[in-house]
Amino acid sequence: MTQEEHKVITVAQAKQMMNGVVIPLATAFKDNGDLDIDTTQRNIQWIVDEGAKPGNTVFIACGSGGDFTVQTVEERKAVIKATAEIANRYRIPTFASVQSTDIRTTIDLCQHCEKVGIDIVQMSSAYYYDVKQEDYIAWVKEVSKHTKVGFAAYSHWYSGSKYDMTMEVAEKLMEIPNTVAVKWASPNLPNYIAGLKYFIPRAGVVNNGPLVTYGYMLGAKAWVSHVPNFYPQHSWKVHELLTAGKFQEADALHSAFEDPYWKLNMKILGQTSGEGVFVKPWMDAAGLKGGVSRLPSRTDTATPEIRKEMSKLLEKAKELVAKAK
Repeated sequence: MTQEEHKVITVAQAKQMMNGVVIPLATAFKDNGDLDIDTTQRNIQWIVDEGAKPGNTVFIACGSGGDFTVQTVEERKAVIKATAEIANRYRIPTFASVQSTDIRTTIDLCQHCEKVGIDIVQMSSAYYYDVKQEDYIAWVKEVSKHTKVGFAAYSHWYSGSKYDMTMEVAEKLMEIPNTVAVKWASPNLPNYIAGLKYFIPRAGVVNNGPLVTYGYMLGAKAWVSHVPNFYPQHSWKVHELLTAGKFQEADALHSAFEDPYWKLNMKILGQTSGEGVFVKPWMDAAGLKGGVSRLPSRTDTATPEIRKEMSKLLEKAKELVAKAK
């Protein structure tokens, strides 16, 4: 079959979808650690009610911020389905995580995503094994034989393997029929910029690195932030300024909150591992139900003092957005 016949969505459709802030959605757990689908859906619906729509928002279901690493396959399927129910209702583009060290799990999750209406899946290179380039390419090729769902090539360099995808690998992944998008970052600045420039004409691009404004100027109109889980207006205002070509104003607003935000988060991440563990206290500060994290992420590393600082910074963020023009 031809490349276009093989895809659920085309490259052109993926490029149109990849616009706005890309939100790794938090997954809620009950106080006893059980999965809490109802609260997860309420939190996602809250983001929609605040103003999420196609053109300013892309969801990531059960991604790193959604604690996929500490869930069973069936739990991941439940979270993906719950997210798709809301996203499809409002036509919000949605990624889902299908990472695994067992290819059967990745295939199973891809087929589930295709069934429930997820647009694109992200699968990283191995995050347990030492990454060999041809292993990764063979993995993605094999998965493509079993599903029509769209793929995002994903440079997940900050995982356990610390593998920084090369441009040679990126080019080979783009030859796989399912690949319609890319989620790109790199700790190496020349590789990061080269990847953005290479992918932008060829795929729907999500900028997963720090240069939000520069990436947008190059043509990467989608960028990643956990902030909309608790205060989406900040990210949407940044995107509004970017869309209007007010690049200096957008960069200033983005940095004014994101820089102290990450500095505060590092007080947690310096003590425990995980991504959801630092998102959830911010959600609590915003009046949402962020709740507990599963071990090895230790919820108590977000001390009362840290939580008080979060509340203060959140109020400052609201003032920044109110003043932005």
